[in-house]
Amino acid sequence: MRLLRRLVLGLILLATPALAQQPSNDRYVAFFDYVVFGNEFAGRALPNVRKWTEPIRYKFGGNVAAIAKYRPVVEAHFASLTQFTNLEFKEIGARDPGENFIIWFSPVARLVQDGRTLAANPAEVAGRQFETASCFFLSYISPEGRLVAARVLAGSDLPDQELVHCLLEELAQSLGLPNDDDRVAPSIFNDSLHLTSLSLIDKVLLRLVYDPRMRPGLPRAQALQLARTILSELNPGGG
Repeated sequence: MRLLRRLVLGLILLATPALAQQPSNDRYVAFFDYVVFGNEFAGRALPNVRKWTEPIRYKFGGNVAAIAKYRPVVEAHFASLTQFTNLEFKEIGARDPGENFIIWFSPVARLVQDGRTLAANPAEVAGRQFETASCFFLSYISPEGRLVAARVLAGSDLPDQELVHCLLEELAQSLGLPNDDDRVAPSIFNDSLHLTSLSLIDKVLLRLVYDPRMRPGLPRAQALQLARTILSELNPGGG
């Protein structure tokens, strides 16, 4: 039933009036490669698919006022993301054990300090990419490529629209689509844009990563071939 739901969702997603204007399947495969396997900081491609296979149990921390203001925004983002991933997102209490995902609000000037506190290893929060960031995420994988934990840190003193965008981008990236690339447009994964909702491209990329056949740990070459196969099923004649 879950597989049928995903396939139907994919057909609905791709059978839209915007189809004539959307990228070809070849371009979608390239976008998938850039976002899923690209690594703007390490300078080399990631080798395998990384994705969640269990429900995400999240809690908030940090600035209390920001939590109150942006909890509905996070809930709306998760509601959108679950449509294209079929992941379950459940908030747990700040004092309750068992979280595998933390959303933390701090002033931008404190993000690195708080990131080091939340990180599995403080040394991983180092380098210019963190020092200049107004939001960032940390994620952790099992040896098989399953995502098992994540931390999203967001600048509580950012302008409202920027923070709404920032939360959506970091939440989506922490699901196994970690890279930004200006060749992907329009998209939340494009740093020159500040979208506050998922574009059609974003929905397709999430749909590809969370297709049941796209297993965690799948090598890049096989994943790209599988992405092309899935797209040919969902969008016949898409090039």
